[in-house]
Amino acid sequence: MAITVPRPATTGSAPRPPQADTRHVWAGAFAVGSGDMVLTALLGSCVGISIIWRRKKRCALAHCLLGDAPAGDTGVDVRYVSNAVPALLRSLGARPADYAELEVVAAGGASLFERLPSPMRVGERNVIAFERAMAAYGLRVVHQFLGGSHGSRITLDCATLTYDTRRLGPA
Repeated sequence: MAITVPRPATTGSAPRPPQADTRHVWAGAFAVGSGDMVLTALLGSCVGISIIWRRKKRCALAHCLLGDAPAGDTGVDVRYVSNAVPALLRSLGARPADYAELEVVAAGGASLFERLPSPMRVGERNVIAFERAMAAYGLRVVHQFLGGSHGSRITLDCATLTYDTRRLGPA
């Protein structure tokens, strides 16, 4: 049974239920939305990073599998947190002067294989990369639903500029 924990950013309502305009952001991808779009991702050890830009009425969501891109990476592979954050900012059209207006919401980073040796701690490494990226870009995190041992879901409603994060699996 999933636990519902609606978390509105600064508005009073949780995202609408999934509709025909819902876009599922798959692993290694990102999407930018506005209007009636709803962006959502199911996450395990992956980290979902979303940015809400209220003044421009835009949202973006990246579904990152890994933390840091390998040396020599071209910077376009958004499977990596280190590439996804600048890609989201570029896609939104945000410049450093705009960063103070942006609201970041993140979920995921679970330790799904917590009984295995430490090299398998992908979720933990993804969370560390997320925190490092937020500090590097000076972005404000308004809500994070990170860690744990179960998957999660993140949903952004671009019409209401609200978000919802939920734990999947046992409470």
